[in-house]
Amino acid sequence: MSVKFPSHNVADALERSLKNADGLKAVNSAVVAAARVLAVRIDFLSVTGFVDENGKIDNVTLPTFLKYCQSLGLTLDAPAKVGRPARQKPEVRAEEAKSDKVIAMDDFMKRFG
Repeated sequence: MSVKFPSHNVADALERSLKNADGLKAVNSAVVAAARVLAVRIDFLSVTGFVDENGKIDNVTLPTFLKYCQSLGLTLDAPAKVGRPARQKPEVRAEEAKSDKVIAMDDFMKRFG
């Protein structure tokens, strides 16, 4: 391992990442707290081969931890965005602005009116 990245457990590595992160504010406190809990759990699970207390393989904690890290901007990916992007409203032309019923009535009046 590089001197820049010494071998740590996940909880210690998270603390180092948080210490060196730019832009974290008090609003991120809950996400940081949850990430810390997950980091400690990952350290526990790594000793047991990712088998939890009930003898089941835990394949959820690590991806969840990585999502929390991503939302804090601690990964190479851009932070995850919450919600859907805004939909673009299509341009409406004046002649398309009329409803189908109005157009149908206009056609009817031209033919029979």
